[in-house]
Amino acid sequence: MAPAKDAAYHAEPAEGRGTMGFRTLAIGLTALLATSACSSAPTATATAVASAATSATVTPTLTPVTVKFGQVGGLSDAAIFLADAKGYFKAQGITFESTPFASAALMVAPLSTNEIQVGGGAPSAGLFNAVDRGIKLTIVADKGSLLPGHGYEAVVVRTALAGKVTSAKDLRGLKVSIASRDIVPEYSLDQYLRSGGLTIKDVDVVPLAFPDMIVALRNGSVDVAVPIEPHVTRIVSEGIGQIIGRTDATVPNEQTAVILFSEKFAQQRDVAVRFMNAYLQGARYFNDAFDKKDATKRADAVSILAKATNIDVALFEKMVLPGLDPDGKVNVQSLNSAQQYFVAKGSQTRALDMTKVVDMSFAEEAAKQLGPYR
Repeated sequence: MAPAKDAAYHAEPAEGRGTMGFRTLAIGLTALLATSACSSAPTATATAVASAATSATVTPTLTPVTVKFGQVGGLSDAAIFLADAKGYFKAQGITFESTPFASAALMVAPLSTNEIQVGGGAPSAGLFNAVDRGIKLTIVADKGSLLPGHGYEAVVVRTALAGKVTSAKDLRGLKVSIASRDIVPEYSLDQYLRSGGLTIKDVDVVPLAFPDMIVALRNGSVDVAVPIEPHVTRIVSEGIGQIIGRTDATVPNEQTAVILFSEKFAQQRDVAVRFMNAYLQGARYFNDAFDKKDATKRADAVSILAKATNIDVALFEKMVLPGLDPDGKVNVQSLNSAQQYFVAKGSQTRALDMTKVVDMSFAEEAAKQLGPYR
């Protein structure tokens, strides 16, 4: 990845002729008012010009910026996809650019150097260790959780083993793929395995990006995978594997994915809140479409998400979608449970005070701007 420029984002200066326009207007207004001072009342023209000058002076303008977003790519990015497609970022003066990553764990370094300003994916031991070392990466909003009815992360077994591997107790010694080691989905997998009397130590963990899991299940290089949607439905619909469990059954309400701000971006509070405003509009549109079942918005959202994730529209009738909080609220208790797993395993140095990792003020301010979600 190319080194980032020094600025956290690229602000474009106001046009010089815009400034000159205000000066010209002010000079013309002064002369006009001086001429009309001898009469008992201002002319209609003077009143109109004065009104225009006042309006132009007080109307707020948004400084154009470019925000680079680290993206794993999946339906937990639904609010991002919708905010981009519906023009919510553009309305906030933001040019949105996405950069693909295999997992959020790989975003820690570019976020710490501000090569990307925002990231989205699963929290990890690496993230918590980075914060412990003084790298100020901040979790600012929910990006996907296992709310009731929203088990969008599943355990799937390759078709050749279907019938032989039907539950957690059958996974001993098998090759199991997750997106990366020491991320929340590893904790989810461990909790699933414990439901069958096993732990993460009883399987051979193979880190793979979600699209690569499909290939690995097809050619038999892994036996089981833990993908998220839409990859889960792709695997099943193409006959590559079968679902043997959804992790919301073992870790209900788990905070599976989050939005992260780099330190430098978080310091640019105006732009950071603008980003969050657009993001929450996307999350609310998602909830209107799929939880409140607004037929018009659902059809629109399906079209947008199908194109963004390159998945057949018809599969949306089969997929289990992630939970997205309309106000961006983060389940801090869930994050704490995950970090306790990392600490016990030894991949995280020590448990952190989550108030040093999670900052909900950006989402809270944006939600206040948008008003209560109904």
